[in-house]
Amino acid sequence: MQNKFVLIFGIFAILFLSTVSCAFSEETNSIYIKVYEDGSALWNLETRFELKTQEDIDFFNEYMEALDMDKEFTIQRKKESLQNIINTVAYSSGREMNIENISLNYQIVDSINKKYGVVNFKFLWKGFGLKDKDHIIIGDSFKDGSHIKDGEVLVIEFPEDYSINSINPEPTEKRENILFWHGPKILLENETKIVLEKKSLASSINILILGIIAVFIILGLIFYFLVRKNKNVPILLSDQEKVINLLKSSGGKSFQNDIVSRSRMSKSKISQIIAEMEKNGLITKQKYGKNNLIILR
Repeated sequence: MQNKFVLIFGIFAILFLSTVSCAFSEETNSIYIKVYEDGSALWNLETRFELKTQEDIDFFNEYMEALDMDKEFTIQRKKESLQNIINTVAYSSGREMNIENISLNYQIVDSINKKYGVVNFKFLWKGFGLKDKDHIIIGDSFKDGSHIKDGEVLVIEFPEDYSINSINPEPTEKRENILFWHGPKILLENETKIVLEKKSLASSINILILGIIAVFIILGLIFYFLVRKNKNVPILLSDQEKVINLLKSSGGKSFQNDIVSRSRMSKSKISQIIAEMEKNGLITKQKYGKNNLIILR
């Protein structure tokens, strides 16, 4: 039983043909585990081979062609090997486990000034985590410990409506509901354990309320600084509004010459404004000699 978890992390040795690993000097492995609310987990085992030469590219193309010719048989054979490992884990944990939805994909991808041959093996591990009411417990599948090599990474993603109750060992990195363990790292026997707790409705509502309050605070601060910044800036009035204000300040009527002097606009400009206002029914104009009395309606 001591080698059980080593076997789980050694799934790469079973899933990918040894001839591929031997053909390339640089190989990196990643394990992506997406945990669902029922405790099942979608595993994505990815191996990247750096293709440094045209010979590497040709070899990987030949490898992909060989897999295409016998893909179904290859998947079935690897499924049987993987199921044997999971059966051992199920027996140790005392829980029912099985695998579903197995797929094998491979491609050449371009990165910055580099090319990689990428092999992805995906499967759904039913019963991976223990669902206990509002908790998901992850760890008994990993209890015998393992070693994440330099350059390797273990990634565990959990449902968004769950939060971390406890975790051991501490991940290298956390992002929202995703945890990262970067190698080199030794996971000791019985060390790995993650307890996830479903977020309560009250906490979700509190978060929403806090978010709304924060938005109002931000909008209030923006409004405050805009008003403060512009409080000494005079409001620009239209020419007609200026004349109307002058008339109001004079009791609703004023001679046209007085409007010219008080507004500091030219006679012709005031004449145009008065004519327009009279046309729109805003004022009446009475002739007094050479001057006009303007009366606000």
